[in-house]
Amino acid sequence: MNANSMKSKLLSLLIAIVLFVVPKIIFGQTPNLGVASDFALFTSTGAFTNLGATNISGDIGTNAGLFSGFPSGTINGQIHVTDSTSVLAATAVQDAYTYLSTLVGSVLGVFFGGGQELTPGIYNTGAASTLNGDLTLNAQGNPDAVFIIRIGGALSTAVSSNVILINSASLCNVYWQIGGQFDLGDHSVFRGTAIVDGAINLLEGSSLLGRGLSRAGAISTHNNVVNFLPSAAGTITGLALLCQGQTGVIYTVPVIANATNYFWTLPPAALIVTGANTNSITIDFGFTSTSGNITVYGSNACGNGTVSSNYSVTVSPLPPTSSIYHQ
Repeated sequence: MNANSMKSKLLSLLIAIVLFVVPKIIFGQTPNLGVASDFALFTSTGAFTNLGATNISGDIGTNAGLFSGFPSGTINGQIHVTDSTSVLAATAVQDAYTYLSTLVGSVLGVFFGGGQELTPGIYNTGAASTLNGDLTLNAQGNPDAVFIIRIGGALSTAVSSNVILINSASLCNVYWQIGGQFDLGDHSVFRGTAIVDGAINLLEGSSLLGRGLSRAGAISTHNNVVNFLPSAAGTITGLALLCQGQTGVIYTVPVIANATNYFWTLPPAALIVTGANTNSITIDFGFTSTSGNITVYGSNACGNGTVSSNYSVTVSPLPPTSSIYHQ
């Protein structure tokens, strides 16, 4: 076999490998949500109603429809009803939906879940679909891994179903294009941004950890939790009184929901020696450390959560070295 023939065969093999792998790889193929990225729930055309103690973090609204139910629901964000922001959001949702319509990927059955695990990539069901039980999205250790799941019709999730993220998967890198109505079943947990061509119904006690954005359809909520940012950081625990030069001091905050990263601030001349970017850190205090505050907040690909309250630590100076003079 001559050199040119060998090169040709190697090139053909390389092309075959690339074509096999490409459906599983996404090269920056995420939709640009623009203004809509600030919304937890939004519809371009449709009423927005709530029953019960729904709690939403993020903006909500409609660009054309009635709005009611807040209160009794609570919102940590802005309400936009037929204003300049909702007009821009409607355009952004349409553009994102159109973009996702161009993507092609691996075939996913219309009945999925039930312990199924997916790796990063683009998936298409091609028709109305149902999610039962648990669906696990495995980022394989890559925090930038993207999942795009295109539903070719309506999507309903069974009671107590759950979309689970593992191995550094981020809910802000999960996108669902739903070509019809989206019904989130009672007490189920769904993760990711759902861009929907129809109504969005969050049924009793369900949680949407992500966004629900519709280009045409009513939104109804019923005692739900909707949040795409990390939750507010809780109370820090650890040693409050210590000395300069003290090492191996542990501080912990409860796990922050939706957080993929933890950012700590420390008193002067203090250093994290283990546990950086986790909810439990070990600190060494230097010989020049002074008193101060420790804080922490969670972060994910969507943004930052609320910073914890200050945890005050008092760092006592070392006693001065004495000298004894002998005559």
